[in-house]
Amino acid sequence: MPGLSLGLGLGLTNNSAPAVTRETLEGLSHDLVLPMELLDVVATVEDGRIVKALINPWQSIFDQLRKNPELLYEFSQNHRVFEEFIAGAYEKAGFDKVVLTPPSGDLGRDIIAEKHGLLTVRVLDQCKAFSKGKLVSANDVRAMMGTLFREKDASKAVVTTTSDFAPRVRNEWKEFLGNKLELRNGLDLIEWMKEIQKKS
Repeated sequence: MPGLSLGLGLGLTNNSAPAVTRETLEGLSHDLVLPMELLDVVATVEDGRIVKALINPWQSIFDQLRKNPELLYEFSQNHRVFEEFIAGAYEKAGFDKVVLTPPSGDLGRDIIAEKHGLLTVRVLDQCKAFSKGKLVSANDVRAMMGTLFREKDASKAVVTTTSDFAPRVRNEWKEFLGNKLELRNGLDLIEWMKEIQKKS
C-alpha cells in the first residue's frame, strides 16, 4: 500500500508559504503531498487557533482517500495531521468558525466547530487516528459525552476515527445518536467528505 509519509509531519502555515496550485499537487507522489501545509491560522483564541483549510492541499489528500480509503490508516502515524485534516473538513462544510485545540490540554475536544444563524450550532469533535483493527472503546465515547455535558453551550459531540467503534458502543448511546452524538467511523468519514464536495 502506498504510504502518505505522515511521519514528516505538518505545521500550520504562517502566511509566508508560497501558494500551491492543484496542478502542482497532482503531479506529486503520495510521499510529497502531506508535508505541505493544510491549514491557515486566522486567529488565536482561548481554546486554540481559528483555522481555514488551504483548499488545494486538503483537496489533494481527500482525492487520494476517495480513491483508496485504506490510506486513512496512515494517519495513525501522525494524529495531529488527522486533526488538521478534519478541521479543514469542517471549514469546507460551511462552519463559520473552526478552532483547532492545542495538542495537549484540549479538555477532551480536538476541534470546536461553530455555525451561526438563528441559533448557533457548536460541535465538539474528538479525533481518533487509529491503525486498522484498533477500535474506539466504549470509555472513549463515554469521555466524549462527559465533555459534551460539561460544556453547556455545546450542541453536539462527534467522535471521528479512521477505524471503527467497539461492539455495542452504538447501542449504549442509541438514544443520543443523531441528535447529541455522532459516531463517525472511517467509512462514514469518506461519505461525509463526499457530501461536502457535492455542496461546495
